[in-house]
Amino acid sequence: MVPFGLAPAQFLARYRRCLDRAAPHLIAELRMLIARPVPATVREAEVQIFLSEDGEAAPETWIYFTGPDNRVDRLDKASIFAGQSLEIACGFDGMDRFDARYFTDDDYGGLYLSANAAKAWFAECWWKAGGWSYPVPARVLVHDDRGDGNAIALAERGG
Repeated sequence: MVPFGLAPAQFLARYRRCLDRAAPHLIAELRMLIARPVPATVREAEVQIFLSEDGEAAPETWIYFTGPDNRVDRLDKASIFAGQSLEIACGFDGMDRFDARYFTDDDYGGLYLSANAAKAWFAECWWKAGGWSYPVPARVLVHDDRGDGNAIALAERGG
């Protein structure tokens, strides 16, 4: 457990080191995802990062594919199609846990800092995995507009 007491810049540096330890795993996962065929019925992809409000749980990341004819098929986890949502394993199994006050103290702002750091880190990993040429527009954001609330374009026009 990382005890409460780090300055915001120290917290951010420590949190980013935790993310960076998982980068090789995420890049490998993203390479496999990016290599999968994307049918013409998919018009865009959106990655959402889910952060726990108290920092107790490691972030979760999901990708959502949309198009004009979305469908739901909870059994098909092998295909990409409009309406599909897939969890992206980021490799946070051994991520350091931080004192909840970093995330719950509004004056401290750890949730804001960690949201922006996670979003930027994910975008960097996506590009390192070759995602700049993804065949559909893609973006990443943090669920519930945490952090600055802005999305980062991962692939704007597709391949």
